[in-house]
Amino acid sequence: MSKTLDTPLTSAGFVAEPDVGYGAPSLREVFANHVGYVWRIARAFGVPADDADDVAQEVFLVVHRRLHTFQPSRSLPAWLFGITRNVVLSHQRAHTRRERRLSAVEPPAPPREPEASLELRQAAAFMQEFLDGLDVDKRMVFLLGDIEGLTASEIADALEIPLGTVFSRLRAARIKLEQFSQRLRAGPVRRPHDR
Repeated sequence: MSKTLDTPLTSAGFVAEPDVGYGAPSLREVFANHVGYVWRIARAFGVPADDADDVAQEVFLVVHRRLHTFQPSRSLPAWLFGITRNVVLSHQRAHTRRERRLSAVEPPAPPREPEASLELRQAAAFMQEFLDGLDVDKRMVFLLGDIEGLTASEIADALEIPLGTVFSRLRAARIKLEQFSQRLRAGPVRRPHDR
């Protein structure tokens, strides 16, 4: 973050500065003279350099909202220190909550062995070849029932067909699956890409 008035913090246009009264500094003055101080305090509290700009921005948003409460008899750096401390603590609590939520998520499964991965791809190719060989009506019923796990009545509702039709198409698709499996076990099926 640049420490000049050409930064995004000032270019956002702090046009509506609060009426701070006699002797109180303007937001522009506070920012221009103390942005480096706020950034260094955030870093001293352990905020990573990448996050210190965000913390400084949050601090000056708070300053913008609360500048009318600043008493000129107080030390401005001490007042900014208090605001910075509170913003940093809030930032750290949010980080801790985020880490706690992430730690509750189970880590991804370890990578499969190449052989298992090959078997999985072969099984997926087998199923896709079978599904491609079914007519659309049977394919949809089989997909929704045996692969997606919908009940027969849910399939009937989804496809807007009678319940008896669901059962007959599902039975026919399962018979075709058994026949397809038997042909595969009997010998290799010639695929277009095997030629």
